[in-house]
This record gives sequence, C-alpha cells and structure tokens, in this order.
Amino acid sequence: MRGFFVTGTDTGVGKTVAAAAIVAALRERGVAVRVLKPVITGLDEPPDPVWPPDHELLARAAGCAVEAVTLTGYGPPVSPHLAAELSGRPVGAASLRAGVLAAAARADVLIVEGVGGLLVPFGDGDDVRALARDIGLPLVIAARPGLGTINHTLLTVEAARSAGLEIAAIVLTPWPTAPDTIERSNRDTIERVTGIPVSTLRYIERPSPALLAAAARDLPVERWFDLQALQALEVPTGPRASLAAIDTEELIAADRRHLWHPFTQQQTWCEDEPPIVIERGEGTTLYDTDGNAYIDGVSSLWCNVHGHHHPAIDGAVRDQLDRVAHSTMLGLSHRPAVELAEKLIAVVPPGLTRVFYSDSGSSAVEVALKMAFQWWAHAGETGRTTFVCLEDAYHGDTLGAVSVGGIQLFHSIFGPLLFDTVKVRAGDAEHLAATLERHAGSVAAVVVEPLVQGAAGMLMAPDGYLRRVRELCDRHGLPLICDEVATGFGRTGAMFACEHERVTPDLLCVGKGLTGGYLPLSATITTERIYERFLGREDELRTFFHGHTYTGNPLACAAGIATLETFERERTLELIAPKIELLARLLDQRVRPLGVVAEVRRRGFMVGIELSPRFDGEPLGRRVTLAARRRGAIIRPLGDVIVLMPPLSIEETELSRLVAITAEAIDEAAADRLSTAA
Repeated sequence: MRGFFVTGTDTGVGKTVAAAAIVAALRERGVAVRVLKPVITGLDEPPDPVWPPDHELLARAAGCAVEAVTLTGYGPPVSPHLAAELSGRPVGAASLRAGVLAAAARADVLIVEGVGGLLVPFGDGDDVRALARDIGLPLVIAARPGLGTINHTLLTVEAARSAGLEIAAIVLTPWPTAPDTIERSNRDTIERVTGIPVSTLRYIERPSPALLAAAARDLPVERWFDLQALQALEVPTGPRASLAAIDTEELIAADRRHLWHPFTQQQTWCEDEPPIVIERGEGTTLYDTDGNAYIDGVSSLWCNVHGHHHPAIDGAVRDQLDRVAHSTMLGLSHRPAVELAEKLIAVVPPGLTRVFYSDSGSSAVEVALKMAFQWWAHAGETGRTTFVCLEDAYHGDTLGAVSVGGIQLFHSIFGPLLFDTVKVRAGDAEHLAATLERHAGSVAAVVVEPLVQGAAGMLMAPDGYLRRVRELCDRHGLPLICDEVATGFGRTGAMFACEHERVTPDLLCVGKGLTGGYLPLSATITTERIYERFLGREDELRTFFHGHTYTGNPLACAAGIATLETFERERTLELIAPKIELLARLLDQRVRPLGVVAEVRRRGFMVGIELSPRFDGEPLGRRVTLAARRRGAIIRPLGDVIVLMPPLSIEETELSRLVAITAEAIDEAAADRLSTAA
C-alpha cells in the first residue's frame, strides 16, 4: 500500500489543506489517488463562504463524491470521543482500519487524514496514533509557522517515534500573517533537530484542485513517490497517463491519419493550422496538451452545466464504477435509472410521469416520433403519419430527426431518404392554425424547439407562441413534442424553456445537460395519457419495441443524479439570474455596437451574434472563432452567427472576459476583412 497518513501538530494547523494539496498534485501527475478522512466532527458548524468543510475540500481535490471521503461523521465540533459519546455512536480504530484498508484496495495511492493530533482519543482506549500504526502508512506532519510551532512539532515527532511510526516529511502550511523570518527559522530548526525533511506549502487564496496542485509544487512529490512506476501501471489511471508518451505534434498527426470529425471538412482539417488537442478541464476552463487555457464558451457543444471536473459528478461516476458499469434495462432495472427517473419527474413540467432513456438527443426525438405514431395506431388511426414541424428546425442527425428538421445546409442531400412532413413558419401561430385545419386528420404530432431554435442561429420565438401552439394542439387533440435537448437544464434561465409559458408537452425530449456534460444519455418523458395506450396483454402487441444496448447506462444515470443534486445544492438557477443580467449588459456594451454585428439574439445563457456577410461570401464566423482561440476562448460559429453558451457555473469575471474576447475577435476578423478588400 502506497500513501501517507497526514496528521497535525494540533487542530487547525492546515492538515486538510496539506492532504488536499498532495492529492491534487498526484492527480495532476496522472496518479490514481484515493483520499480518506475516516472521522470528521463539526458537521453542524455554519459553512464558510470561501472554504468548504474538510471532507468537501478533500473531495474536490480527489474528484470524488463527498460521501466517499469519510467513514464516520459527527455534528458537534468536539473531539471524536466526546462526539461519539454525545451521539451514542461509538467509533474505534479497528473498524476505521477495516474501512481504510478496503479503500486502499481500489487505489494506486491512498492519502489518509487523521483528526486533530496523534494523541486525540476515540473513546475505546484507542487514539489517532493507534489508527496510524494499524494502517501502516508513513506520516506527513502538518504544522503552521508561528510561535510555539517548534515545540508542538517536536512533541508530535516524539509521540510518533515512541510508537515506532515512520515519518516521511513535515509540511509547514501557508499562513500569510507569519513573518518570513519565523517561517524560515521554524523550518531550519525543526529539520536540524529531527533530521526530517521540512517543506513549505504555498499560500492558497481559494479552494480549487488547480490551485491546490500549484501550492504543492514546492513539495518533493517526485521524491516521496516513484511517479514513473505509478504512471507506468498496466492500466492508466490518471488524467495524463494515457498521453504521457505522446506529444502534441504526434497526437495531431495521428488524429489526421485516423479520425473523421463530425460536421468537419476533413480536407481543411488536415491542411489548416494545427488543431487544439484538449487534455483536461477544470471548472469552465479547458487546457490543451501544451498547457494553454481556454474558456469553454460553448459548454463543450451546449452540454456542460456545472463545469468540468466537478467533484460531485466525478465522484458519483467513480462510485458507480465500483458497483457496475453497465447492465441492460431489457427485462432488468437498476438503482441509478430508478433514482434519476424520480428526480427528473420532480423537476419537469407537471403532468409528465414516465421516463424512457436513450443515448442522444436525436435518439430521444426518434423515440418521441415513434411513440406518437404508435399511440395513434393503438387507437386504430394508422393513417396519422404526418408530423408538423417548424422551418429551420434542428432535432438531430438520425433520419427521423432529420425528417422533422429544416436545416438544408446539413440535410438536403438526404432528402430522398426522409419521410414527408409539413413545415410551418416558426413564431407564426396563425400559419400553424391554418395548417392544422387542413391536415388535422393525418397529423400524428406537432414538434417544436420551445423558445429558441439553436442550430438555426439562435432564433427566438415571440412571447406567447409556445402557449398558442399548446392550445392549438389541444383544440385538435394532437400530442405536442417539445425538444428541449438544447434548451433544457437551465439554459434559458428556467430548468426547462416550457416553464416560461407554463406549458406541459405530451412528450418532452431531453439530453445534453442531463448528465452535466459528462456521459451520453437522453430521455423521452411522457404523460400518463401517452403511456397508458401502450399497456395490454402480450398478444395484443402494444409493446413499444424500441431500445438501445446502453439504454439507461448506470454510469450515465449516476452522473445525471449528481447533476440534478448539484442544481439544488449549489442553487444554480437562483445564482444564474444576475449572471444573465450581466451577460445582457456586456453584450450591449461590447458587442452590439460593433459595425460588423447585424443582430444580437439572446435568451438566458443562449446567445447568437449575427455578423454581416463578407464581400466574397466566405463565412466570417470561422475567422472570429480562430481569433478567439488565440485569446483564450473556445466559441463556435453557425455560418456567420457566433454562438456563446458557457456553463451555468461560469464566474462573473470569466463571463466578462469571454464577452471581451468575443468582441476583440470580431474586431480582428472585421479588420482582416477590410484589409483583404483593400
């Protein structure tokens, strides 16, 4: 078993920060590391506005669920033996040791943080020192520079050595008010008297894995661990392990030899400037293989919600991986699918009660189309084969979804393969009304993207239009399918766009943000009225014969559960409101006045910036995105419409920087156009 037992000279000397920094530094170097704080007290204390509780900080550093960090927790901020006495829940070193060893079996490296100092009692005759001895990991002793540090540290070293414990290192934790002379004297004196190497952790302003790893850069992590051996394990386990022997140029060359990218002209891809190869993400920032940082201005294609490398979602997926990675839902069920369905029903518009899983937004739409047709067929109306949909719609790239779409640039070549539909003008309720009067007897359903047509260039529906569509469907007894794959999960400022006009569709399609942008999962959610028509005896053949191998994948469902829990815990929808207002102001101030900007369209965090076309017909949007990349932001064009759709978790400073970069990039591209014309 590799790792450390991190203890302190006292309570409050920063041993959690030291443990978290070591964990973050190891993970940054591509090592799979597990962290445990077997006992924690003080859970009832009010939260600090900046620094999270110890177990949450450790979870962030390790990228795991908070629940995976602790074995036993108590509310009162007192020593473990008193907390156990007050709660009536005893704790002993033997049971903690068993839990620690079980965790050690699933990690390359284990970092264990004790509680208080070495002699803190548990209440059954054991203390922290006994636990450390039973676990058998070498100690790292955390101390805070200042008056009394030398004495407390020497006493801790003596207590450890008297029990035969190995001490690997002493770490002085950051304390900005301690003078440099005291810190230096503490370090030199302790190292001279004990013969134990002493290192100093850099000061950390706020808790994030990246800053923790940076703070640990002066720690001799390479000396403490044989990193080459850990990184060369048969199964790569860390974020950099799989790339350790491949540099950026080699990756790009291999990409161009073997990959076929979506929505990409491969000839241009292979001839143009080298692409960016993303290696990792942190919050709303992506990092390439050369270490350059970029704001994720499009949420990794409109799906990331709470940021990359979110500890709660990371941890949920890891915990599920310890149980089962996949199990079919054909004839079986599993806990994550059930729990996610319950959580979805709690947040979707009222009246939706049934969840059918698939694995992409396009698949969710295909499911809805087939359900709508079969729903009518079970009533004896097999002639209802027409779907009414909007001009310029986009519902995905499978053939059924393309049939109800309207993006000619993408899909015109596939025309001979598609079924016929009836297109109506988006936002024109009277056109829809007239169309339904003419075709009502053959229509299976009406399909819309509520409020925002994303792929069409962020086209906005007029207020009240969705409500009118619902009324017209009700008048003719037609199911309404709302495709919220792009607009769902907070993008418009509400959990779902339908909520803005208090509309409940008969079938709701969701995807993208359902797992926070982690894993492919989608769902078609229906009312009981739709569901009940599929019930019957086996010989009646009312079964919905549709499914996928990975329908309701447990790992994806675990990510979905954590995503919805994070919405609630982090008050995402509440906190996004002022950011939406800030985004509107920034666009008005920085982008709208630019001469080349024809129009700015926005709903919530969904933004389309339409640019005037180039004199030679070449799309200006691509030039803008390349200029933005050089400034540190990833944005995407839809022709000459620049799309901004950052993760909901983006900080206001980063949001301001994203808009500023976009404005500068537009300016550069426009200036380049003028120079070309001259």
